[in-house]
Amino acid sequence: MEPEAEPPGPAATDDPAEPDPAGIGPGGGTPYTVYFPSEDGYLAADLGHAAPLPHVGDFVEYIDEGRVTHRYRVREVVHTLQLAPAYRPKPRAAGAATEEGEAAGEASEGPHSIPEGAELRAGLPEVILEELTGPR
Repeated sequence: MEPEAEPPGPAATDDPAEPDPAGIGPGGGTPYTVYFPSEDGYLAADLGHAAPLPHVGDFVEYIDEGRVTHRYRVREVVHTLQLAPAYRPKPRAAGAATEEGEAAGEASEGPHSIPEGAELRAGLPEVILEELTGPR
């Protein structure tokens, strides 16, 4: 008679090939830009650390510099694209020529071509909030 096999422990059932859950990258999160409602529209702030990406309808709380807690609901999550670094335009040096002829030549290059898939990569997601309550 063979001994009964013990059920596998939690580590044995985890599938290492399973991809990260949506919105959670390596290390437990992803950076993103948060848009806080303000009197003049929105104030944008890049999250200073990776965090799980919230979903529309989620409730979030942020503590401001005065240690006051503000409650928000996620109104919208926008996924953005940007050009891969190799395809981005080179930044102009601070002392670059400012002759009108050069500037006009750059502007008249015609319409920008649509990038191919290899030229694009995901940009920072944008999380747009709506305030639920005032400060508490």
